[in-house]
Amino acid sequence: MRLSVIRAFAVATVATMALAACANQSGMVPSSPSAMAPTTAQAPTTAQNDASVDDAASTQDSASQRDSASPGDASMSPLALKTCATTPPQYQWIFEGACQTFELNSTGGHFSLGEYQGITVKGLIGKNNAKGTVKVALADALDKNGDIKTYKGKAFPPYKANGITYVYATAVNQSTQVIKPITVKGKPVIQYVITNAKGFGSANVCSVAVIVFKNGQPSWTSIPATGLVKGKTVTISQYTAPQSFVLPPKTPLYFAVNCYKQ
Repeated sequence: MRLSVIRAFAVATVATMALAACANQSGMVPSSPSAMAPTTAQAPTTAQNDASVDDAASTQDSASQRDSASPGDASMSPLALKTCATTPPQYQWIFEGACQTFELNSTGGHFSLGEYQGITVKGLIGKNNAKGTVKVALADALDKNGDIKTYKGKAFPPYKANGITYVYATAVNQSTQVIKPITVKGKPVIQYVITNAKGFGSANVCSVAVIVFKNGQPSWTSIPATGLVKGKTVTISQYTAPQSFVLPPKTPLYFAVNCYKQ
């Protein structure tokens, strides 16, 4: 009787382990989000560039999250929000939203931020003059509920334009090099893919602006690139390098994305 009980227990254990293994294999199959084609007048007719954003960003983001998480940190959880609200890697106005430090070389680099307040930001920086591999920290914020810290007692300057400004982002070159984009026909020098879980209301177009400093004072200037809203996602691609557009060493470059009805 005792031998029969032992055998029955062993068979049940093996069956349970087999079912668990099958369930784990199913859970490990990554989803493949559909690529969004560029929608600007300068955009090429192929969606290959946008597909590369989805494919490469998902792999690089996973590796970056593993590297940035410290032992015992709650951020080791795949559902935890990655933040970097410190100096370094950020400087001046600190963004407390999602964050990623990604690698950039002369052929470019992809970034993919985790979801923050229902918004996800991913994309790429294209060909540039980087020597070797440099790191760029990217963080976002909504400028709500104090998620952008003051700098020297001054509040972050909000972007006021058509429609609603949905998200702000800061990119900080962590190297000692001045990174300049290089225009390549048919390929974006910079691209943003923004998804808002709540959608964009009645807006059907989104655009991007950056902060420039004149006599030490910040002011916003728009980048000549727009994207059409498709459901809850918009892809904005810039195919020419704007004049004087660079990533200086350890100096933040601030972006704003606004969406409106055209």
